[in-house]
Amino acid sequence: MSVLFGDLSGFTTLSERLDPEEVRAFQNALFESLSQAITRYDGFVAKFLGDAVLAFFGAPVAHEDDPARALHAALDMLARGAVLSEQWRTRLGQPVTLHIAVHTGPVVAGSLGDAASAAYDVTGDTVNTASRLVGAAAPGTILVSDATHALTRHRFAFQPASQLALRGKAMPMVVHRLVGTLAEPQSARGLAAHGLASPLVGRTEELEQLLGAYDRMQRGRAQVVSLMGEAGTGKSRLITEFLRRLEGDGRLAGTAIRKADCSSLGEPPYGVFAALFREAYRLDPGDSLDVARQKLAAGLRSLGAPAEVAGVIVPVLSYLLAVEEGRPRDFDPEQLRRQIVLAACTLVERRLEHGPVLMLVEDLHWADAASVELLRDIVDQLAERPLMMLISHRPDAPPPLVNRASQSIIRLAPLSSDEIQALVIRLFGQIDEAAFASVQHFVATRAGGNPLFVEEIVRSLVSTGVLVRRGDRWTCTRACDEVNIPPTLHGLLLSRVDRLPAHARRLLQEAAVLGMTFDEALLDAIATDEGSITTALDRLIESDMIEETGEGREGKRYRFTHALVHEVVYENLLLSRRSELHERAGRALERAVGRHPSRLSDLEALGHHWSLTPDKLKGARYLMEAGDRARAVYANDDAIRHYERALRTLAGCQACEDLVRTVRERLADLWALTGRRAEALAHYEAVRQELEAAGDRESAARLHRKTGGLHWEAGDREHAAACFAAGLEQLGEDGSPIERAQLFQELGRLAFRVGDNAGAIAWAERALAEAAREEETPTHPGRARETAATRVQAYNTLGVALARTGWPIDAVNKIEQSIRLAETHDLLQAACRGYANLAVLYSSLDPRRSIETCLRGIETAKKVGDLGFQSRLYANLAVAYCALTDRCEAEGIEAAQLAINLDRKLGLLDHLAVPLIVLGQIYQCHGDRALALAAYEEALSLAERAGDPQLLFPCYDGLATLNLDAGNTAMAEVYLAKSQEVCERAGIEPDALIILPFLS
Repeated sequence: MSVLFGDLSGFTTLSERLDPEEVRAFQNALFESLSQAITRYDGFVAKFLGDAVLAFFGAPVAHEDDPARALHAALDMLARGAVLSEQWRTRLGQPVTLHIAVHTGPVVAGSLGDAASAAYDVTGDTVNTASRLVGAAAPGTILVSDATHALTRHRFAFQPASQLALRGKAMPMVVHRLVGTLAEPQSARGLAAHGLASPLVGRTEELEQLLGAYDRMQRGRAQVVSLMGEAGTGKSRLITEFLRRLEGDGRLAGTAIRKADCSSLGEPPYGVFAALFREAYRLDPGDSLDVARQKLAAGLRSLGAPAEVAGVIVPVLSYLLAVEEGRPRDFDPEQLRRQIVLAACTLVERRLEHGPVLMLVEDLHWADAASVELLRDIVDQLAERPLMMLISHRPDAPPPLVNRASQSIIRLAPLSSDEIQALVIRLFGQIDEAAFASVQHFVATRAGGNPLFVEEIVRSLVSTGVLVRRGDRWTCTRACDEVNIPPTLHGLLLSRVDRLPAHARRLLQEAAVLGMTFDEALLDAIATDEGSITTALDRLIESDMIEETGEGREGKRYRFTHALVHEVVYENLLLSRRSELHERAGRALERAVGRHPSRLSDLEALGHHWSLTPDKLKGARYLMEAGDRARAVYANDDAIRHYERALRTLAGCQACEDLVRTVRERLADLWALTGRRAEALAHYEAVRQELEAAGDRESAARLHRKTGGLHWEAGDREHAAACFAAGLEQLGEDGSPIERAQLFQELGRLAFRVGDNAGAIAWAERALAEAAREEETPTHPGRARETAATRVQAYNTLGVALARTGWPIDAVNKIEQSIRLAETHDLLQAACRGYANLAVLYSSLDPRRSIETCLRGIETAKKVGDLGFQSRLYANLAVAYCALTDRCEAEGIEAAQLAINLDRKLGLLDHLAVPLIVLGQIYQCHGDRALALAAYEEALSLAERAGDPQLLFPCYDGLATLNLDAGNTAMAEVYLAKSQEVCERAGIEPDALIILPFLS
């Protein structure tokens, strides 16, 4: 708060020789005039004391510019005092003059006295200091403390500082005489408040590399440029200069710029791209999913995009925005990731049709792994388009390596000693060169080549009065060595923090607990000091500690101006204080978003805060839930990070064994998915042994099932079957029916894949029997949907196996039963699989019903938003059209091509062979040998990689027929031999594969 004292010079002498009534009349006129000046700037008149007035600016009502308001009021008071002096000069017999003092600092404010006589007042050293200071002010002058001067020098002119010895103060006080307002007010931020602007020095080569990459991008080649450097080396400054240069040269015209800054707390899956997306379509953090869809549709319309483009994006929009609202259920995680990539590429591609796009992502070392992978996929898929991705990060975070786009890495090395000295000279402009030689040397020897360190050292030298502006030149007032400059950047930044007023320093520490970026509402909820935090936030902005970045959930959003500032403030907190603040943040966030928030970022924040409190268990549960959410969107690396942190949080926790086992199992699930098979097996085995020791047979059997699945994927069928059998043995005949059903279904799936169709039928029937037992006497009331899903899969396995053994009608009945059950329980993806298989069966039994089935399946797949199943169903639709000769050429080719296009866009190479085979068959049927040959050959290259007999046989068979028709008998015999070998190896009759390809 700013305290103003105004006093009338010579009032005691005046009152001794005048009539008391005359004195009172003058006092009334004086106080009315001064009150008008104070209230004009929304100050609070606390009291009049004889010939003096005491006023407050910042209490009881605070403003962002209270120190400046106090100085404006002081200047107005002098002006009004001069007018009053002229009016009363004759009656008083002499002129009267005011002298004023203003000081800013912390106070204790509130009502003093009992309820009946309570009056608002403030107390504290700030008030006492202002009272002492006014006594030192000469008549007609305004003295301002150094604290007030620091907050107002960008708007007011002052005489050079001087030091005063004040009664009751142990040390001399630095004061400034206020002259008036500046004709051109300056920025209050950073070095600009001292009239300094930091130039770019020593980065000419790096800047040219950026400009060169931009030129290559404009010529139609995607560029990825990494700016790599330690904190403070000037990454952001170089990006600013790069944009300024482009703007100055008129080269940014027509280029869309998208920016994202990563948070030190980490980003939710796809959070970086979500930030870019929100900026492009002007989405606010509080927008609902419906509002986001409307803004997306409007934005796409403005780009001239057809309506079907939104259909690609809308199904995954909730995942991109990290909200739970409106998400499709049971989306296969890998398929979801493919569709997110397609949606992101589609959004960027639509914008690229209107001109180049420049993406700027700062602090990528804090980005989520899913976003990094997504950004890499975007530039690779759009490698031949005018797209540039400029990212900054620290050396400990490797840049995302791309495959097709051009990539360059620019490493920002420390500036040389000569460059640092040049930076100091250019920073100050007009200087006393002889005196500044020592300054240059002083800064260069301590900065370590770091531009940020240079700025902080200079800031300290200016703020302590070592460097002073005199007129248009800067000069050195005394030796730099006389000032205690901390030897490290950490110490230097901490010294800045320590110079803050206590209330602002406390708020900065509380903000640091919330992370690099924070919302005003959450900070207000955990702030220790009661009342508004606006004044302290404004003080922190003026001190260049934080900056406003836009709107948050409720109110404004801020971020620390530099990561090092945040780290220094946070690390300087006592562990007990950190823990207390993290708990307050956790509770405040729970009040704001609930214990099961829809946004993953809120869930991650809850896990972060509670994991750093004594309630480790709550923190671990939030982190585990965050891992589950990330896993659901195939952000596996991010999920692993959450699970591993949950385990670290639970280390040493008593009575947490069950939760530890749960987290370890989920972590192993992800390791299995990401190729870390040995680690997954080790975790599964360790957890299984603990479960067996604890007598949890069902969970132990589940671990056997998962271990068996890993062995199956590695090609070890015998070991896989042994694990499934061990799981059944663990359960016994009276074990959990649902787990027994799942184990039987796994054995049935394994049998079908190896061509043991009779075994597949037997296992599927046993799975259905166990599922029925679970439904009759539920052992897990909350797992009805899981039971239904097992039955759906078992009916499907039973159906495809019956089809392979020559029972097509029975097969159709079982798969139709699978579809009905799936739709009843809203298992729409499982229903899509059923439709795909049913369409294959109908293609030979009833082609028209096959077409109807495919179209119903496609409609269901579109409802789910699953483009992968849409591709499979389009391929089957093409087969059905091919069976109806009158619709084959027109609609059959179109359906096959739609499937091919979807597979290519999604990267579904394992399925791409299917529509290529279908297309080859159509072309072959119509005598287009060259087109058929090209389709078969591409399909064969994919089929041989997969090794699936369902794909290999039709490729070999089709190529044999084409070569035979062309008279190339020798090659035809080679392909026929290969087709027979495939059937023998799989134990399947050739007729079965000719009639019924592509069952799953």
